[in-house]
Amino acid sequence: MRKQSSGGVFKFLRVNEKTVPVTPEPATSGPARRQWRPDLLLIAILGLALVVRLYAWWQAPRQGFVIDEAEYYQIGSILADGRGWAFYDMATWVRPPLYVLMLGGIFRWFGQNLEIVRAVQTVLSVATVYLLHRWTHKTFGRKTALVSSLLAAIAWPFAVLSYLLLSETLFLFLFLLSLNFLAEYLAYLPGDLPEKPRNRLSRMFPRPTLFLLASGVCLGLSALTRGQVLSFVPFIALWILISRGWRNWRGWLPPCAIIVVVFVLTVSPWALRNYQTYGRPFIDTTGGYNFYLGAMHGRNGALVSQTLETVKNQADRENLGYQKGLEILFKNPLDFAGKGIKETLDFWNLNFGADERLEESYTRGVVSPAWLLPDQLLGDTLYILVTVLALLGLVVAPSSRYGLKSFAVIWILYNMALAFAFFAVTRFRLPVYYLYFPFAAYVLVHPRETLAWLKQPFKLPGRPAKVKRLGWVVGLVMPVAFLAIVALSYLPPDGSLAQTGIGVQAWFAQQNEVRGDELRRQGKYDQALQAYSQALDYVPATQIGIGLTEALQGKYDAAIGRIGRTSQDIAQSHLALGWIYLRQGNEDYAHGEFRSRQIALDDFSDDWAWDNLPAVPLPDNKLTLGEFDWGYVKGFHIYEKENNNSPYFRWTDMRGETGSEPASLRFPLAAGNQPKSVSLYLNGFRPVSLTPPVVEVFANGRSLGKVQTTRAWQTYTLPLPADLNPGQQIIIQILPSSTFVPGADSRRELGVMVQWAKLNS
Repeated sequence: MRKQSSGGVFKFLRVNEKTVPVTPEPATSGPARRQWRPDLLLIAILGLALVVRLYAWWQAPRQGFVIDEAEYYQIGSILADGRGWAFYDMATWVRPPLYVLMLGGIFRWFGQNLEIVRAVQTVLSVATVYLLHRWTHKTFGRKTALVSSLLAAIAWPFAVLSYLLLSETLFLFLFLLSLNFLAEYLAYLPGDLPEKPRNRLSRMFPRPTLFLLASGVCLGLSALTRGQVLSFVPFIALWILISRGWRNWRGWLPPCAIIVVVFVLTVSPWALRNYQTYGRPFIDTTGGYNFYLGAMHGRNGALVSQTLETVKNQADRENLGYQKGLEILFKNPLDFAGKGIKETLDFWNLNFGADERLEESYTRGVVSPAWLLPDQLLGDTLYILVTVLALLGLVVAPSSRYGLKSFAVIWILYNMALAFAFFAVTRFRLPVYYLYFPFAAYVLVHPRETLAWLKQPFKLPGRPAKVKRLGWVVGLVMPVAFLAIVALSYLPPDGSLAQTGIGVQAWFAQQNEVRGDELRRQGKYDQALQAYSQALDYVPATQIGIGLTEALQGKYDAAIGRIGRTSQDIAQSHLALGWIYLRQGNEDYAHGEFRSRQIALDDFSDDWAWDNLPAVPLPDNKLTLGEFDWGYVKGFHIYEKENNNSPYFRWTDMRGETGSEPASLRFPLAAGNQPKSVSLYLNGFRPVSLTPPVVEVFANGRSLGKVQTTRAWQTYTLPLPADLNPGQQIIIQILPSSTFVPGADSRRELGVMVQWAKLNS
């Protein structure tokens, strides 16, 4: 059995492997062949991981993109169009390319289908649970590995990540795959007899060398997903040295050299591309932006972007970011140090309002308990429990030739240093949180050993006792310090427990508002007002619902006064007021409301108007798109003009989760009106490298046919089916065969331009 190294900062973390209550792996590199049998418990845990991720997908209470999702989506769309990396020349920074390439490939073959992306990420997330199980199994044995994978399977943040268009899921998979390969290499002890080569390839590349090569490739792919790996590569060398033992330092250089060479070869195509484009090889330029942003008081992202974007070259832009951040540091180093300490504490702390938690508007009853409760129990509560146990387990658990413990310590300290120098947000700690599970599981599986460890300082006399007491103190201080950090953000009255309770109560109360909206749409105004009276009166949606009901009863002044007193920082208030002014015939006031900034910034304004603003038959059944079309259109961008003298038009919007959701136009019909055809005035503008799209037109769900658009305005007329039987309205739907994203200056996904539509009798 391999003798453990001692000394250095890791001395208190090491115990003799004779204490490991796990049968160690064979010391030879040629494992005996044995019949493979499925581990049914592991399969069940992986199945549970899949169920949790599908549940998060099903219940996600989101509208639109959060954090960096929009940028990833847009760059992926541009790549899928074959327009290369032009986006980056105008973006604030250059990102690593691998996740974007994955999105671009999916969009290229399946269209802008977010469901395919999430399915791929769900598979990767479940596979990452298996990779954690494998490494833990090698290190601590089967029971600990099963508990570790169970914790990873149910941990809510990783289920949510598989739903979001963020790079963390792909990064975790590649990074953990790299670590598994390197851990397999570390398990080969110095002096092991190599297995007998079976072929020429085996003679050229023995199994340990293949593990190093595979680890270097996956490490490079990880760096091409998240750039923080680039600065972590030197610490990989430290990990190898610690795991091999300080006395075996002569064997340290060759494996490090192999990993570095393979890593460089893996990332070099992207680095060389950037060298040719910007004059300096780099993986990404987010570091300068983040350092500058983190050094500032208040994290003024708009000011940072404006400052950096004055420099056109991305490499020079990153240098400017570091320069500005260093100026702030040297101007007031104590202030910077205080900021760094706060960020380090935030690295461990809870953040109920983090964007990736998808809990915006929880106090307004918008977020269901079906989301809030698992987020609380499997998110914050499980995080606290796992972290406390893991910090204890880092001291209690024995070291192993697979290097899990030494790596975890290095990885935690490294990420805390990054948080100090830059800043900490919730998802930045998730790759660290993932490695807590094995050590938390070890404590849960070995309670007697943990209790024995707690008693050791009182039994051993002399100098060894001092060493044991040091580990004992550290093992207890870390969990207590962590609990002190997170207590205020978890416990009532202001912690996440209380916030979750508020959200659950608000949701149940606001079901009365949902019921009132439905009754209002059915014309049951008195019953709607009764339902609204039981909802939360401080929520704008309640007051807007009452106001719309009063307007439908002819009480315009009361409705305007009520809605005018609600929050004016949301689009719905302005849409409702504009609609009421239109019913009064006051187009000037309606014009002022519809031109509000809140409506322009809300991508879902037309969806809300479609559901809540009643439409009336149009003169000559002609719908002119522009500022007064709210309630008649859905799936469009905000209205605009080509120039000051041209009429309004709208672009059809992104095509939803499946990439095939059409834009809709509503035509309420007067009694006896039987239209025979529909005319659309369309422009299929595209950049020169793209072909104008084919547009399929539907009426009440029935296809009317397809038309080939051009880069000019043109009228297209299609007959309506004779047996359409439209009833009270006809819904015309427009589905372009392709969309495009203009670029960094305009990140909208655009379909076709629509100026007007008309039903012809």
